[in-house]
Amino acid sequence: MKDFIFEPINTNTIQKCHELNEKNVPNVGSRSLKGLTNSLENSDYSECILFRDQVVGFVICFLDSEITKSYMEQIDHKNFREISNRVSNFLYIDRIAVDIEYRNKKLGSQLYSNIVDFSKNNSITSLTAEINLLPSINISSFEFHKKFNFYEIDTVKYSEDYEVSLQKKEIN
Repeated sequence: MKDFIFEPINTNTIQKCHELNEKNVPNVGSRSLKGLTNSLENSDYSECILFRDQVVGFVICFLDSEITKSYMEQIDHKNFREISNRVSNFLYIDRIAVDIEYRNKKLGSQLYSNIVDFSKNNSITSLTAEINLLPSINISSFEFHKKFNFYEIDTVKYSEDYEVSLQKKEIN
């Protein structure tokens, strides 16, 4: 991992994060560059992975705060709202993506380890995320989150073709 650089997402890397996000649809939701930039500007934690100046992974997260709740209401973020109705003092992992060519190199695990460290340093008691069930079950995400001791707190079906599993992990 010595050749990989982990750093906050910035104006120089957001375009490449957007391209990687779109390559990973439907496992992550599609987002316009403007929408992803807006999310980044309102996020509380972000990180990208660089390899030879190429973005090969990223994550964007939000704290459980009044400012975040207001922002999430403005953009009508259903999953955040559902989680905030069930959990308090959490960090919500809005999206994570690793380029398919760089998977199975523990890069996603390192991103999650960094998120756990951030959470501990900020007295956050839970990590939360959602995993798509429809339009297709994201089996690799279920397996990944299970390794990090996430568990399902509920499922929400928004429409005939959109359902998610709400996930939580306790921070010790």
